[in-house]
Amino acid sequence: MTNDNIVIKPNDSVSKLAAVKRKMRISLSCVKLVSTALVPRSRIYKSIRLGRTALPPHFAGRFYSVGHGLIFCALSDREKCVMPRLHDFTYREVAVQVDDKENVAEMMRRSLTSQLQRLTLPQSFTARVSTK
Repeated sequence: MTNDNIVIKPNDSVSKLAAVKRKMRISLSCVKLVSTALVPRSRIYKSIRLGRTALPPHFAGRFYSVGHGLIFCALSDREKCVMPRLHDFTYREVAVQVDDKENVAEMMRRSLTSQLQRLTLPQSFTARVSTK
């Protein structure tokens, strides 16, 4: 995590090779919400591989899920994933396996909250509207 970005880097060499991406940078302004719910099996198993690896249970790379759009996956265990849902970004969702999903999701949510607070006008600011 940086101030305005989520940076995703696969740890193991299998994920790096399979996903072909060494690093993905997602602007916090593109994140709608962060989920720790179980990644739906149908979202992965019934998706179309777009030039990446799908050797169940390991999924890495780009997938197209009908009804959801383009998804990036780097996971072996669907129960250990954090899944940011995105807008105005290449992918609609990113499903990434992490060691402590609750802690990582909370860090992401705190970053989103602090970014929103920076963008919100201070309470002492009042707009003056002229009717003339």
